[in-house]
This record gives sequence, structure tokens and C-alpha cells, in this order.
Amino acid sequence: MQRITILLCLLLSCNFVQASTGNLEDNIANAASWLILLVLPVAGIYLFWKVHIYPEKVAEKKNHPQLKAIKSMCLLSLVFGGLLWPVALIWANYDYETPNDPKKDTNLIEEELITTEN
Repeated sequence: MQRITILLCLLLSCNFVQASTGNLEDNIANAASWLILLVLPVAGIYLFWKVHIYPEKVAEKKNHPQLKAIKSMCLLSLVFGGLLWPVALIWANYDYETPNDPKKDTNLIEEELITTEN
């Protein structure tokens, strides 16, 4: 019975307890709430966008032959919530072998010369 009375007294006295009347804590809490509500969502959207155009930037840097397709896949990835982003990143990093590569042509000529000499 004594425990119940103490519990009821504590519950009834909760209305009289107040936080400190300092304005500094209120100002800090107010600024933090506005930061969380306004700045962080904008920063998150910007970061999401920058990550999703990264394959496009890689393809532009490598002068990829299918740059337009990679750009469209990046846009589709934004619409579908990032499901196509790994495919676009792999595609942008894929190196196609060009048939008229001058380095490979000189290697082939040297190999042919060696084989004909033997």
C-alpha cells in the first residue's frame, strides 16, 4: 500500500516539475530542429543525386562509346530508386577493345615479323 501511495504522489507531482528557464537551451534546440527539418533533407537529396550521376561522369571521362545509354540508365536509376545504378556503374567502367588500337597493331606486326623470320 505504501508503494502505491508513493507512486501516486510521484505521478501527481509531475505537473509541477519544469525545465530550467534558461533561453540558451531553447535556442539550441530550436536551431537543431530547424537544421534537421530543412538542411539535412536538402543535403541528402543532393548527395543521392551526385551518387546517381557518378557512372555518367566515369563514362564521360573514359570517352565511352555508349555514353548516351549510360546517361539514360542513370536517369532511370533515379526513378527506380537506385536499382539500375550498379549496372550503370559496371557498364561505365567496362573497357571495350577497339579494333584500330595503334598499340595492338604494332604488337601484331612485331609478332608476325618474328614468326616469319623463324
